[in-house]
Amino acid sequence: MAGRVAGRVALVTGASSGLGRQFAKVLAAEGAKVVVAARRKERLDDLVAELGSDTALAVQCDVTDEAAVVAMFDAAEARFGVVDTVINNAGMTHEKNALTQDIAEFRKIMDLNVTSVWCVAREAARRLVKAGAEISARGRIVNIASMAGRIIIPNVSAYNASKAACAHLTRSLAREWARYGINVNGLSPGYVETELTSDWLKGEGGQKYLQKFPRRRVMDEQSLDEALLFLCSDAAKFVTGTDVLVDDAQSMG
Repeated sequence: MAGRVAGRVALVTGASSGLGRQFAKVLAAEGAKVVVAARRKERLDDLVAELGSDTALAVQCDVTDEAAVVAMFDAAEARFGVVDTVINNAGMTHEKNALTQDIAEFRKIMDLNVTSVWCVAREAARRLVKAGAEISARGRIVNIASMAGRIIIPNVSAYNASKAACAHLTRSLAREWARYGINVNGLSPGYVETELTSDWLKGEGGQKYLQKFPRRRVMDEQSLDEALLFLCSDAAKFVTGTDVLVDDAQSMG
């Protein structure tokens, strides 16, 4: 039985760890050719070895660099053909009260969490449109936002603002590219335990914050698999401009 994304060429940014790595694995398992991109090449090479070189390609890329983004798509097309599915997952945060945060740090967060999302999505859409209506109608762009774009998480004001911007950017691009058949949607997770968050979540601060959640728990890296696969699949043909919240009711706490 063919997988839900069989025949697709998917690009996943921020794929060297955490959710990005998991997204790449589940897309490959469901039949897609996968291009994994991040700055840590050795991590990407390990992932390609796990997925198989016939299925995956590693591309080292700083997605805040426009020329590097163009080169990333060139490499993907040379190997697998036109990228019709994009997971804009690269992102960052830094916990600090706005009173003590400097402007360079704020700009760095906005550059990665917003500007790079626009840059990667734009390059994908340009190539889809150029490839013609039949290909562009398969276009699926999923921007990874966050429940932080809907609520206020203390001491991460730049992150909150960047994820709210990401969600509205998603809606804007969906409207602009709707006539080409390109679907642009967002996926907003709550707190997920990954190698980057595990120590904090297990510590005193994380455990205290956990008590605010109605279900007193965080999600695992597989929690978003089904929502992601739906948004990338033909089943989401009529879904564009939406932001799917998967947070286990955490934002209701």
